[in-house]
Amino acid sequence: MGAISLGPLMLSTDRLYLIGAMLIFFLFAEGLNRAFRSSDTELDFSRWAQHCFWYGLVAARLAFVAQDPSAFSYDWLSILYFWQPGYSLTAALITAGVVTLMHFKTQPKALGAASAILLVAVVVWAGLKLWQPLDRDQVQNLPDIQLPTLQGQAVNLSKQKQPLIINLWASWCAPCLREMPALVYFAQQNPELTVWLVNAGESSITVENFVRNNPDLALPDNMLVLDPNQQLMQHFNAPGLPVTLAFNQGRLIDSHIGELNPARLQAMAQQIQ
Repeated sequence: MGAISLGPLMLSTDRLYLIGAMLIFFLFAEGLNRAFRSSDTELDFSRWAQHCFWYGLVAARLAFVAQDPSAFSYDWLSILYFWQPGYSLTAALITAGVVTLMHFKTQPKALGAASAILLVAVVVWAGLKLWQPLDRDQVQNLPDIQLPTLQGQAVNLSKQKQPLIINLWASWCAPCLREMPALVYFAQQNPELTVWLVNAGESSITVENFVRNNPDLALPDNMLVLDPNQQLMQHFNAPGLPVTLAFNQGRLIDSHIGELNPARLQAMAQQIQ
């Protein structure tokens, strides 16, 4: 699965590619500081790079929220949860371009150099996304196994052909618990989809105690499935928790590593409907 585990920290490979592109961007900006140091006009490319990053980040978030504000209506404060998905790449690039123009509009050479390294960072990121050098081959289908529900019934995964979203979680996983209200809210708003919260690696008694001790989460019994032997995590090579998987006709269409929100869930649902 497309993620790298660094101790307790788990990052999707897409985020790692973006981090790599941003490191190149900031390194090149520092290099331009050295290259232009001997010029008559003092230029601060480091400050420019920081402004591109922060203004671009905020603009990308606000543009995404403006496109689909209902995805954040369950918790408007989640707009500020910048570690969660939900950004407009177009808005980020436009903002970075405007910041570049405003910084260097009177220095054509500096404007050209800054624009060039901004383009290099975008090309590096796009190239890594296409190449996917850190991703391993993924199993694409639901396995032929049966898992018990909290109600004592059994579900055969290989027979699930309808649009299905599976969230792998555990009671000790803080990000899992933070995203649970969003998953329950999404399931309530999209009854045409099947959403399962599959507990990975814990006993039925542990899960029952968790549900009993957390009534505020209001977890529906029909969403809770047990996987005490972590068969799904092993089958899909999940590096940690939480993991969310989207299927249609039993085939894996989309996946998300780490905490998510209704906006990301809605994007996954659109791909399997």
